[in-house]
Amino acid sequence: MNVQVSTNFRKHARKTILSIVVFAVCYIALLLLSIGITVGFTLLGGLIFIAKPIFLTAVLCLGLFASGLTILYFLLKFIFASTKVDTGHLTQIAEHDEPQLFALIHTVVKEVHTSFPKKVFLAHDVNASVFYDSSFWSMFLPIRKNLQIGVGLVNAVTQQELKAILAHEFGHFSQRSMKVGSYVYHVNQIIYNMLYKNESLNSMFEKWGNISGYSGIFIGISVFIIRQIQNILKHLYEYVNINYLALSREMEFHADEIAAHVAGSQALADSLLRLSFANHALTVVLNFYDIKFSENIKSNNIYPEHSCVMQMFAERNRYQMRNGLPQIEMATLKKYDKSKLNLENQWSSHPSDEDRVKALQTLNIVKQETNNEPAIALLSNDAAVANQISDKLFSAIQYEQIPSPLALTEFTEDFEKRIDRYAFDQKFNDFYDYTHPVRSGASPLSQKQIQPSFKELFAENRVEALYELNSLKNDQYVVEAISKGEIKVKTFDYDGKKYKVSDAIVLLQNITADISSMEQKIADYHQEIHYYFQQLADVQGKRSEFDEKYEDFVAFNSDYEAGEIQYNEMVKNTAFLYQTLPFSDIESKISDLKRSEEKFKKHLAVLLELPDSKNNLEQGLFDSLVSYTNSEQLYFYVDRYNEENLKILLNAISMYKNLLEDNHFAKKKCLLDFMLVLEENKGKDMTV
Repeated sequence: MNVQVSTNFRKHARKTILSIVVFAVCYIALLLLSIGITVGFTLLGGLIFIAKPIFLTAVLCLGLFASGLTILYFLLKFIFASTKVDTGHLTQIAEHDEPQLFALIHTVVKEVHTSFPKKVFLAHDVNASVFYDSSFWSMFLPIRKNLQIGVGLVNAVTQQELKAILAHEFGHFSQRSMKVGSYVYHVNQIIYNMLYKNESLNSMFEKWGNISGYSGIFIGISVFIIRQIQNILKHLYEYVNINYLALSREMEFHADEIAAHVAGSQALADSLLRLSFANHALTVVLNFYDIKFSENIKSNNIYPEHSCVMQMFAERNRYQMRNGLPQIEMATLKKYDKSKLNLENQWSSHPSDEDRVKALQTLNIVKQETNNEPAIALLSNDAAVANQISDKLFSAIQYEQIPSPLALTEFTEDFEKRIDRYAFDQKFNDFYDYTHPVRSGASPLSQKQIQPSFKELFAENRVEALYELNSLKNDQYVVEAISKGEIKVKTFDYDGKKYKVSDAIVLLQNITADISSMEQKIADYHQEIHYYFQQLADVQGKRSEFDEKYEDFVAFNSDYEAGEIQYNEMVKNTAFLYQTLPFSDIESKISDLKRSEEKFKKHLAVLLELPDSKNNLEQGLFDSLVSYTNSEQLYFYVDRYNEENLKILLNAISMYKNLLEDNHFAKKKCLLDFMLVLEENKGKDMTV
């Protein structure tokens, strides 16, 4: 296979190569300067000592020599550094363990014309990557790559799609032009090493400083010169990476084209559109077991549960199923993103999924023979290795007792209950996932107006108005950042029109006007909805009950916003606990925390009085939170923290957030469920 690189690829490759040359020239200049400083310091120190051979001049001579050597070491230490990928969380497999998976890898390697990976690892996640241990010398010596495949990925794709994904990963290393990326990677490692990986240098300074009090002078000289070099390196780092990341995005398109030639355009496009969805489903499963931690419950195998959650979410989102997997269409993703702003992210290593899918559709490479069986079937013994991966995940958790496994049927039942508890009825067409049932405006709609039906009140165009409002607000935020110079661009596109940075302020005014117009439209929707259910409540003799539930939610919704502010303030005021500070600073921070905590305890006490809080919390946890609100805690005394009291505080902050969210949701759901009851009883004879 010989997939030709694009014109853009060549252009960015040339720019990247130039940036590497610029870096090399600058580095050599800095190295020669450092050698000159070392020689100069040594000669200066020697001349001073020869002129007056006493103890102080001897110290000065040695100090200047050491200072010069330190600067030289700073510029050369990357040669001895190496980056080793931690594989402790991975599970290595051999061909005799998983012959079918290895057979697929052999096929891909042969078609892509690359070498077989040195090692193959399985991870728990929804991802695939190629990695290797690197050092300065790996720029010149051939290094075999390792392949990492997430079982979550295997569980979410067909065998044809997995073939496409593997072909993409190997595609990065199949063409000579890809060597440019390898050189840039090592240039980045070199610069990063000199900017941020200075533990050995700091250790040297510490030992040097312990030798003599005079050492501080020479350490100061070294640090000053090193900081000037680092300032130059920071600019080089930005210059090299902006060019490289533009090339990296082209490399992704190139690897996609290789994958399309191996497995077809559709296979890779389908997997790209599904992986974010699959990753979300796996995260939800893991979060479910985080909640189950206190009950000492674990999973034997998270992957059947992962499949179960994907299917549940697909049904609720009305996604089509094909080959046993949800099919996510580009139109589905665009449904939620109504942004009119087109701004290339120069710091992104990957193009957007939308751009990648469009490029694949343009290629339109069709494979007649495809294997659309589940990729998980490639794993031997009914994917027995998935049990090992799951066990490794849960082995890192410290349970109070030996955890009990949860059967798949139990998981499904429990999970569905949780979804139903924390989800609104689908009859509302997701309208209230993005807004609250709060009307604005003092006067009800005129009875003379034609009133929409329930279906019209929650029609698709009204839900899309909410997506549009959210996108407008995001666009407003970004354009405002452009106008302030926080985002560096020369031009950008908005709604198909090109703008200069100087035009951003005028555009911002237009976007703000659009937001106001959309907010008014949505406010009218809420007014119509409220009036509709108010009329139903009047007819059914339930007006007072409707008004009570409505006012209850509106009042709590107002408190909810204040509660969010209170939570954020407590998080901000406890951030210092994760820092190393002088005792005086700690005492000052504790004083600020105490002032904020007084108000926080009052908010928490109010939440604990609510029926839902009492009913949903375990008695022991409820009692401990009540005790916290009614007592005074000491967090720091003389020179140490009270770890037990801090644990109580941080737990109270976390539970406060949960209680706030849960009660807000419960009151909202209570109102919406009552509105559905009114709709279901519409037209029925309510007389007894």
